[in-house]
Amino acid sequence: MRHITRIFYDTVYGIGLLLSLPIFGKRLFGRDEVFHDFFERFGVYDPAVVSKLKGKRNIWMHTVSIGELLASLPLIYEILNRFKDKQLVISCVSRTGRMIAEEKLPAHVVKIFLPFDFSFIIHQAVKKVKPFLFISMETEIWYNLFYQLKRQNIPIIILNGRISEKSFRGYSRFRFFTKIILDMVDCFIMRSQKDAERIICLGADGKKVSIAKSMKFDQAYNLSNVVQQDSVYKTIGKTIVFGSIHKGEEKQLGGICKKLLNKYQNINLVIAPRALDRTNIYQLLTQFDIPFYRFSQLKGEKSRVLVVDRYGVLTEFYRIADIVFIGGSLVPAGGQNPIEPLAFKKPVIYGVFHWDFEEEWEKIKKAQAGIEVNSFDELFEKIEFLLNSPELCQKMGESGYQVILENKGATEDTMKMLEKYLTR
Repeated sequence: MRHITRIFYDTVYGIGLLLSLPIFGKRLFGRDEVFHDFFERFGVYDPAVVSKLKGKRNIWMHTVSIGELLASLPLIYEILNRFKDKQLVISCVSRTGRMIAEEKLPAHVVKIFLPFDFSFIIHQAVKKVKPFLFISMETEIWYNLFYQLKRQNIPIIILNGRISEKSFRGYSRFRFFTKIILDMVDCFIMRSQKDAERIICLGADGKKVSIAKSMKFDQAYNLSNVVQQDSVYKTIGKTIVFGSIHKGEEKQLGGICKKLLNKYQNINLVIAPRALDRTNIYQLLTQFDIPFYRFSQLKGEKSRVLVVDRYGVLTEFYRIADIVFIGGSLVPAGGQNPIEPLAFKKPVIYGVFHWDFEEEWEKIKKAQAGIEVNSFDELFEKIEFLLNSPELCQKMGESGYQVILENKGATEDTMKMLEKYLTR
């Protein structure tokens, strides 16, 4: 039966992969001078990588993209500090996640792309990595990968697990198959009671499920303790940062920027697109007749509008901001991380489409550290309101930082739960 299931899964997965190539092909197979992702996605690794893995006690931690990687940094460094005899392997799906892993993590940490989830590829990849423990961040589940790990008695842990309402509905349609995968997992460490209830409803054994808050609060707390010597961007006047903006939001935000620039002379606008390879922001700003600079090309020039065209630096713009809008929330994309600006005591504005950060946003709203808006018109109104309410901005910032202080600690709690697996 399992053999038939694997054949069926390989077939469906292969069809899905082929159909996605027109959209994601360049992002999956694109090559540059550093990362040979085409081969790694087929479980073929550079000899230097294989050498690092050979004969070691390997911990394989999977993070999908930038957000998951950054959230896991406190835990990664805790593991590196406490278990120096182990070799850490970090896998990513996105090329941007892999790039940030190279920048943020020591050279001795092995970084790879997650191989395609075909049974024959996964068999070879697991054989080469040969982990004694597999950790998947934020409920990334893969049938063939989990099956192969389970066959070799390698513990599988879901860490900082989250199941949004949208994901829950999707998984529920295939609950029988989802349960098969979840049965292979040894331990679920979820970020909230609601996430725990949803994973159990999908078929996870309740005895395997624990709760340890969201690790993103620990990440933000660590950011707040980093002293930055030089500002990433020197400005005069107030600065508004539009962070992680999705393609469907760009045109409306262009109009908001135009109105702000016309009405306020002493204001700076920073726009950080979520996906640099899919953004139209440069053309849109030109259409609105808004002069701008790209961050990567900035050489001391002063501009009222800056487009962040580099990954991994957004948090430093949150540091210098006066007001922050978090994108992916005024289009049905689920929202991006609203916690990071709180590390620098900044007031946050967020749209209504925030199911990916439902629990975190409720805590922020309850503390009156953020404002939720229903439309782009309301976004403009709230930006103006905060521009003219410096005392309220300060109060919101302080309340936001208190949210971080009250919710940090997930890394420590998680380490206690992982101890028995890490010391095997």
